[in-house]
Amino acid sequence: MPKQKEEQRSPRLQVALDFEKLDDAIVIAEKVAPFIDILEAGTPLIKSEGMRVIQVLKDAHPDKLVCADLKTADAGYLEVQMAAKAKADIVSILADAYEVTILEALRAANDFHVEIMADLIMSRSPAITLAGLIDLKYEDTKLHYALVHSGLDRQASRRAPLFELESIARLRDHPRLAIAGGIRANDISQILEFPVDIIIVGGGITRVKEPIKAAKNIRKTIRNFHNK
Repeated sequence: MPKQKEEQRSPRLQVALDFEKLDDAIVIAEKVAPFIDILEAGTPLIKSEGMRVIQVLKDAHPDKLVCADLKTADAGYLEVQMAAKAKADIVSILADAYEVTILEALRAANDFHVEIMADLIMSRSPAITLAGLIDLKYEDTKLHYALVHSGLDRQASRRAPLFELESIARLRDHPRLAIAGGIRANDISQILEFPVDIIIVGGGITRVKEPIKAAKNIRKTIRNFHNK
């Protein structure tokens, strides 16, 4: 497995707040924020409570980045614009969306100064999909992140994102990499053998009995690995 370069900064930790109710998300966010770099307004949360959840999270934690997990498949400019106006820092789109949709998302990112994360959750061949997007850009704005992702339903079949991470990492000039999908603390050391910029943890923090302890443990594992 390829080792991370020594000069690469320590990976950031993102917590996926995949709740139905905003109040539940706020409670967990408040508990784990000291150990988190990025708060994710999860897709179910945005669908249930609306785009306002992005601004609520940002206002409550102005020192944290907020990712709007829209998984945009169409209306690329409009959806990114909406998220940006709600104070999102990062917006997710589907890597398998039409090229014009991705370009429109990049155009909005350029106009509103947000970053775009291409989610490979729908891709049957993630490396091939991403290879076709590496050179895609609007003016000087290209994809900022590629997310290797096993969704909730796919996790039930024990499919893990680590199976796909290695092939993605081998691509020339790939965007910064993020990984998500059933990640627990004991997965971190294996993930960090690759040049991952963002590690996204959902249930491994939000659905356990002691979310603070879980977030602290994952943060410590990342720090210890990076400081080797």
